[in-house]
Amino acid sequence: MDVHRFLAEMKDRRVYRIAVIYAAGSWALLQVADLFFPMLGLPEQAITTVLAAVALGFPIALILAWFLDITPDGVVETDATDNGLGSLRLSPARLAVVIILTGLVFLVGFLYMDRLDLIGKAEEQQSSTAITAPSETSIAVIPFVNMSDMKELEYFADGLAEEILNLLARLNELDVAARTSSFYFKGRDVGIQEIARHLGVRNVLEGSVRRQGNRVRVTAQLIDASNGYHLWSETYDRDSSDTFDIQDEIARQVVAKLQVILSDSSKKILDQRPALVPRAYDYYLRGREYLRESRGVDSLDQAVTLFTRAIALDDGYAEAYAGLCDSLLGHYRISRDPRNFKSAEKACQNALALDSKVPAVYVALGNLYRFSGENAAAIREFERALKLNPKAVDALIGLAETYEQDNKPERAQELFLQAIQLQPYYWHAYQRMGSFLFSAGRFDEAIPYYQRITEMMPDNAGAFSDLGAVHYMLNQFESAALAMQKSLELAPTAIAYSNAGASLFLLRRFEEAVDMYQKAVEYAPDDFENWGSLGDAYRYSEGLQELAEPMYRNAIKLALESLEVNANDVSTLGLLAHYEANIGNREQALQYLARASALAPKDLYVNYTTATALCALGETEQALAALNLAIRLGYSATLAKADASLCGLTELPGFQVP
Repeated sequence: MDVHRFLAEMKDRRVYRIAVIYAAGSWALLQVADLFFPMLGLPEQAITTVLAAVALGFPIALILAWFLDITPDGVVETDATDNGLGSLRLSPARLAVVIILTGLVFLVGFLYMDRLDLIGKAEEQQSSTAITAPSETSIAVIPFVNMSDMKELEYFADGLAEEILNLLARLNELDVAARTSSFYFKGRDVGIQEIARHLGVRNVLEGSVRRQGNRVRVTAQLIDASNGYHLWSETYDRDSSDTFDIQDEIARQVVAKLQVILSDSSKKILDQRPALVPRAYDYYLRGREYLRESRGVDSLDQAVTLFTRAIALDDGYAEAYAGLCDSLLGHYRISRDPRNFKSAEKACQNALALDSKVPAVYVALGNLYRFSGENAAAIREFERALKLNPKAVDALIGLAETYEQDNKPERAQELFLQAIQLQPYYWHAYQRMGSFLFSAGRFDEAIPYYQRITEMMPDNAGAFSDLGAVHYMLNQFESAALAMQKSLELAPTAIAYSNAGASLFLLRRFEEAVDMYQKAVEYAPDDFENWGSLGDAYRYSEGLQELAEPMYRNAIKLALESLEVNANDVSTLGLLAHYEANIGNREQALQYLARASALAPKDLYVNYTTATALCALGETEQALAALNLAIRLGYSATLAKADASLCGLTELPGFQVP
């Protein structure tokens, strides 16, 4: 091809002219974009997009200039010899400009509409996530300060504030922050306005209590946190038997100062004065204090004693029966003693018979049914509690645990997170969410929830024990050991000793594991898992193997008693199979495995205990299949390799690691 002739042809076709016009127009367009796009709020990449469009249009404009030409009659197709054909009315230059400008108009329009869409989405997201201004009738009741000489009277100050909170919460016209969130700030150096901001309320009720003999002085003040002004303040000097009158008067003053117009039903609530025995009420407040501070054996024992004393003085005290039910269920959770469960059931039924309007009664009943495996009944009771009090966080947690037990993990997780969102300073919500994730094999996700508890409650031994357990499941043995040691320093418990024993067992330090499990048995002699674990440790301890069978038999006896409460507890069924297999009861072990697998075929722990039981029975091929399934479901392959109960399955060629 002759280059000179080609260049001459380009000149004849006026391609150079179009190129110059296009370049000049593009430069001007880019200058305008650079100046005005930021004013329109368009993103920086919009200018880059225009530049790319201009660059793409340049060869198109040159091609159009090559094939089309200008004549007096308009645009005509041209070739090397004929410049005068056709009668189109649009010149090549104009056609090129029209194409370019049309494209750019569409481009700018697209970018602008996209920008409007982004703005709309951002505004929608902002409106959905922004913290709205708290309503004028929103209020938090924080713990009253104990000004008495005796620290042990703290329960009275806390109880008085809690009862006022409960009374106000029953009024539909008020938006009252939940007790567990409000009481998180007890003893913390945080200002009223900061507390209000955290709790999302406009007003805060604070106070102090001084009690001496039969006299009590209560000072209460209502503060508008938006400006720090005191809306109301009052001091009451009364006989301690007038506590209910003080609560009632404070509640009425709050309603009056917030200018709330009460419905007839709310007025009736304020007019209903509880006919309680003062001494019984005092025992009840003290029982609630023990039940709140910990779920350890000692605290539960104290709570049971105090609620029982309250009931002895006032056998019509529904809240005391509900507290007793909760305390006994807490005992059952730790000890697995069916007697505690049966006593709790009786207390719950008494509470319901006395007062069907108390949310705590339905929460206690829900937990009762959940423990017994009656999931539908448990859901019904928790939903009744939430209907009476939508902020009953313990009802939300119980409902979540029930759905978890009913093999509906998505719904369970949704409710656990809802509980945390509702009361972000309630340690128990984080603990149950962590346990949910732990049980699902989502160990990495569980750690932040347990760590949050240790931050909120640095003296909570159970939180450190849980944290240690999850670190072990992640093979983070150093972190696990530190957490376990901290737990034992704070409060030696059966769970802490059991977790320590498990870690030593996996390290093949079986004699040391025996020591830990023996201590766990001492703290919780009715927990069959501790006896079974002690049997495992004896089984692999040199010279102590003959001691394993009595431990397994004791574990079986206690586990069967536990099944009387919930016959479909898959964890108990799986462990029973493990124990029976280790004492040679093949047929019984296989029956328990069949029941557990039928109820929860995709439960990682059921499959893991299936592997250990079948291994003990010599069914290597089936045991390996169960172990591989447990690993696929989330069980740690590293821990499996360390577990002596798997009789070397992890060394076989068929062992599968994802």
